[in-house]
Amino acid sequence: MDTPTPPTFWMPTGASTIAPGVDHTLDVINWICYFFFAVILALMVYFVVKYRHRKGERFRTDYPHHNTPLEIGWSILPTIIVIGIFVVGFRSYLDIYTAPKNAFDVKVTAQKWGWTFQYPNGAQSDDLYVPAGQPVRLVLRSSDVLHSLYIPDFRVKRDIVPGRYTYAWFQCDFPTGQPGKEPRNPNAARVEGALDEAQRHALFCTEYCGTGHSKMNRYVYVLDEASFGEWMQKQSRWIEDIPEDQLWFKAGPKLFARCSQCHSLDGTDGIGPSWKGIVERAKAYPFVGEGKKYGTWEDYVRTSILVPGDYVVPPYANAMPTFKGQLNDVAIDALIGYMQHLDQLDPKTGKLLPTLDPETAQPRAAGATK
Repeated sequence: MDTPTPPTFWMPTGASTIAPGVDHTLDVINWICYFFFAVILALMVYFVVKYRHRKGERFRTDYPHHNTPLEIGWSILPTIIVIGIFVVGFRSYLDIYTAPKNAFDVKVTAQKWGWTFQYPNGAQSDDLYVPAGQPVRLVLRSSDVLHSLYIPDFRVKRDIVPGRYTYAWFQCDFPTGQPGKEPRNPNAARVEGALDEAQRHALFCTEYCGTGHSKMNRYVYVLDEASFGEWMQKQSRWIEDIPEDQLWFKAGPKLFARCSQCHSLDGTDGIGPSWKGIVERAKAYPFVGEGKKYGTWEDYVRTSILVPGDYVVPPYANAMPTFKGQLNDVAIDALIGYMQHLDQLDPKTGKLLPTLDPETAQPRAAGATK
């Protein structure tokens, strides 16, 4: 595929190798519909005018009521058209559902209300990163309810059913950014959300899955081979490279981005309880303390992340999915530290206050810029 397919009235730009086949099938069906709509409308107007009732004309009872050649024709012609549509559509269907053997596998977990993308080396991300010029197969599963993954620019849509694995594949030959131009370095830019709309592909959940359904909008980034290899290697160890005493402010905000789908920092009620005052609240629970169910409030938080149904804060519903296998001990420690420093965070963005140095979390020197 040399260039992306241009956007049309019906479809956005097609950025994957399967997009032309999907668009061609849609065009065939549309033009057949346009043609017969025009023919039927013209005939209807013609017959209305030709056979309209005229003043003084008596009703006739001898109009033709049977025409064998006409009836055979309007049975055979639509059948041929439907068979033609089937042939065109089935060829495209085979392309969409048959992934190449050399496809790069990405495991996708959908949960209320977010996505987890896991790569062969163990790296994980909330947005989908893929290599350019290589087939990518998505292995899809749900940890709770029915979801549906949709990437309009790639013409990919697949339902994700609890208890089953489903699959989708695509290949995009164009790194994120305008074709023919050097894409930005994705590694640091995405963390700060610096890439603009033209440099990423939208990813949606298109199956209503609860009150947070609209929060499952993410992005797909297509990187050249060298950048993707570098990103994947860095992503697999990003949290391990952070000193323990810096985990809460360097890893915490990134991890909280997923938690923020249901929890706030400013006391606002959401799908789950706000984290404002969570440390004091957890310490006050009657089942937290020495010799009790949870020895410390940290134990309670850790269990709530891994086994969220163990204790559900009233009056909230048991809607939280488990993060067992998705967050390791280091990541959970980062979140616990994050909870202990909420007074140093912007409750709206979840990031360090602008008065603090992002490298040390210490107050900035007088006159220092952001």
